[in-house]
Formats: sequence, C-alpha cells, structure tokens
Amino acid sequence: MQDDKLLDSTRDELLERLRALDEPQASSSLAELAYRRAREALEKALEEARTIRLQAIDDARAAREREMAALVESLKGLRQAAEAQIESLLREAELQAEALRDQAQSDARTILEAANRESATVRAEAAALRAGAEERAREVARLEADFDAQLEAIGKRLGMQKPKKGLFGR
Repeated sequence: MQDDKLLDSTRDELLERLRALDEPQASSSLAELAYRRAREALEKALEEARTIRLQAIDDARAAREREMAALVESLKGLRQAAEAQIESLLREAELQAEALRDQAQSDARTILEAANRESATVRAEAAALRAGAEERAREVARLEADFDAQLEAIGKRLGMQKPKKGLFGR
C-alpha cells in the first residue's frame, strides 16, 4: 500500500515536471522531441513498474497459496497419522480388555472349581460327621437299652419290682 502511494506521488511529480517543460520555454522542435521521448520513456517505465509490482503481488499470492497447500497436505498427513495411532491404541486396548476378560473368566472358573471341591469336601465331612453322630446315637440307645435290661435283670434277681416311672422314679 505504501509502495502504491509512493509510486503514485513520484509519478505525479514527474508528470508535473514534464508539463512544466511543455510550457513556452521549450520552443524548439528538438527540445520538444526530447521531451516527448522522455515522457514516453517515463510512461513506459511507470507502466513496467506497475506491471512488475502486479507480478510481484501475483508471485507472492501464488507463493502463499503453495505454502497453504503444503500446510494443508501436512495437516492431512498429521491427521491421518493421528487417526492411525488412535486406531492402533483402540486395537491394543481391545486386545488388553479381551485378555483381562479371559483372565477374569479363568480366575473365576478356578475359584469356582476350588469352591466346588471345598464344598464337596465339607459335604463329605458333614455326612461323615452325621453318620458318626447317628452311629453314636444308636450306640448310646443300644447301651441304654442294654443297661436298662441289665438293671432289670439285677432287680429281678434281687426281687425288686420294676417301678412304673423308671428306676429312680421313687
């Protein structure tokens, strides 16, 4: 922008000088011809400067567009790399979750089997204890019956009568 203003002010100044030379001071045809040629050269130079400036602006715009395209491609590459990394992490997490799930199921099966074995052992021990207790109860009942029979036999030998409410009922 400042280049445009500077160029315009320089151009205006040069045109003013040329117009001042156009006045009656330069009456000879050779001076007029030199003036016209100088004026044409100046106009061509100004036109070339304008063309060069426009070309520089176009070149700068094209360079920015190329840089922007390269930046966009770079960002796309980074995005694809990030997506690939995310996919990789998700697959790894799924594999770890599956391994943990399998391990948990295996541990649960092992614990269940151990609990089943332990409960079978406890049931067998309980059954054995119950059978032993029932056997002892039968043995005690048999011993009581045998003891009562022996007491009754002793009482008969001694001539005692059997009490109605038991031996120690009286």
